Amino acid sequence: MRSIALAGFFLLGAAAAVGQSTANMSFLSGDAAVTYHWVRANAQPGECGCFDLNGGGISGSWNIRPRLAAVAEIGVEHIGNGPSGNSLTLVSYLAGAHYLLPQPRLGGDRAPQPFAQLLLGGAHAGGGIAGAGDASNAFASRVGGGIDVPISSRIAVRAIQVDYYLTNFANTLYNHQNNLLLGAGIIFHWSRQR
Repeated sequence: MRSIALAGFFLLGAAAAVGQSTANMSFLSGDAAVTYHWVRANAQPGECGCFDLNGGGISGSWNIRPRLAAVAEIGVEHIGNGPSGNSLTLVSYLAGAHYLLPQPRLGGDRAPQPFAQLLLGGAHAGGGIAGAGDASNAFASRVGGGIDVPISSRIAVRAIQVDYYLTNFANTLYNHQNNLLLGAGIIFHWSRQR
């Protein structure tokens, strides 16, 4: 329950920041993204017990400053037949900040755009692999970054995204999982005159 309250707090904070920072701007801008996710998960305590989940996410961002955006994302990853023959569906609901790093001097308008991000919120686990955490909610966070490659003024390709993905589901020993998320997708930039 604390993770849901924390996610709500960050979403409200992001909305307030967007409202304050855009009060003097003549337009609003941001992006919407659809991404594929591959997650290397470790649910079992002790040795790795690692397995792979596949899925995706949708996100939206609102530019607060030229390089800083508030972002919210919902992701779903699934494995149908995991290491113990059980399934797992992991649903995350995260919000945070997305920061555009300086671009390489090559390529002009088509130069790759590196970014860093920090997302906090919650996750829901369901299925046999979740074990003691089955059908439960827990804190989740992701920190990482990637590279977006512009195709046009409105569309970009997320060539790579690499995030450390922490979840805190009960697993009878450590009650946390250190996961790796790799992603790729497409981004649609938007702007609106005020």
